[in-house]
Amino acid sequence: MKILSKVIVGCAALVLFGCFSGSAYADGLVLVSADIQKLVPPISALNFEHHGSRKVESGGVLWNGSSDVSFGDISAGPHQQTISLTDLGIGRASDLRVLLNINEANGGAKMPITVDSLKLTAYDAAGNAVFTADLINGAPVSLDQFRPAQGSQSDFVFGLDPDAAARLQAAINSNSALRLGLTAQLSNVDGGPERFYFTADCKPVPEPATMVLLGTGLAGLAGGARRKRKATAKNAEAENSTS
Repeated sequence: MKILSKVIVGCAALVLFGCFSGSAYADGLVLVSADIQKLVPPISALNFEHHGSRKVESGGVLWNGSSDVSFGDISAGPHQQTISLTDLGIGRASDLRVLLNINEANGGAKMPITVDSLKLTAYDAAGNAVFTADLINGAPVSLDQFRPAQGSQSDFVFGLDPDAAARLQAAINSNSALRLGLTAQLSNVDGGPERFYFTADCKPVPEPATMVLLGTGLAGLAGGARRKRKATAKNAEAENSTS
């Protein structure tokens, strides 16, 4: 019995350790749309570019409590920076958007690149990470390059799904002066540059279930309107026949 009790206690400890030490969430960043239009006002956050024959670019930018720290295959210039929510003018987490512009050599002649990982982190003034969100379930996303969008501010738009937006909103409600940083890895690239931006959008990311319900509701309204028209026509026909 003592051995059994020890086993049970040990298992319980492992479960508790897993609950408190892990920070993985089923929610996170999702691809909202392909949008080759310039979105305003975007602020550059992370630019990737490398030289040589490697097909992978990775790196990021974080806030350490006193300054930005960038690392990896980043391009030259002052484009690697964390961005404050105040500068973005964002009060609602659901409005946050991460833009990606793909700018590979030869445009559409290249194979799609793959976003192997993309992590958004919110830091407080001391450099503590108070929120993180990754691609949903860590699933890579393959993206084509739009030739007309080379050099623009967005090929693709990412946003937070409702659950991740709720977590970030809770952090914003506690501290509106958060700074946002990004880390990412892209594969099947050919030198870049690939550019990430932050911006705000007034249109929230829709839940799949919400879209289904909306479609069902619209179909129901349309069906009701058709039935009403048929009933009106039938009544009119009946009145004509009796007169």
